[in-house]
Amino acid sequence: MLLALALSFSGCGLFSSNRSGKSYVINGHRYYILASAKGFKEKGLASWYGEPFHGRKTANGEVYDMNKVSAAHKTLPLGTWVEVKNLENKKSLVTRINDRGPFVAGRVIDLSREAAREMDMIRAGVARVTIRALTDKQASRLIAQALKRGDQAAASAGN
Repeated sequence: MLLALALSFSGCGLFSSNRSGKSYVINGHRYYILASAKGFKEKGLASWYGEPFHGRKTANGEVYDMNKVSAAHKTLPLGTWVEVKNLENKKSLVTRINDRGPFVAGRVIDLSREAAREMDMIRAGVARVTIRALTDKQASRLIAQALKRGDQAAASAGN
C-alpha cells in the first residue's frame, strides 16, 4: 500500500525531478534529458570519437567536425556549455554539447578528436574527468581568459 501511494505521488511534483520530459532510447535504454544544466557536475571517464562520425549530423543538426572542439553527453540539454577537466594531467577546456553519447558503460562524455587532442588523451583513448555546466556568461569569460593567455584550445571552443 505504501509503495502504491508513493508511486501515485511520483508524477505530481511531490518528488521533484530535473527531467525535462523529453527522452530517447538507445540500445533499449531510455535516457531523460535534463530540464536544466544549472549546477550540473559529473565525474567519470571521457572518451573521444572521430572518423566514423566525421561529416555526419549531430543531435542538434550541426555537421560533426572532428577537427573542432565539441562534445556529446547523454542527458545535458543540447547547447550547454561545459568545462571539462582532465584529472590525470590537469588540462581543461570549455566546449559546447552538440551531440548525444557516449553509449558505452562507464563513460560520461565523448569529446571530439580535437578536444581529446587538446586534453592530451588521444593515445590513451579515455581519461578521468570532471564536467561542470557553465552559463553562457561563464563560458565566454573562461574562453576570453584562455585567449588572453594564448591558449588556442579555448579559441576553437567557440567555433
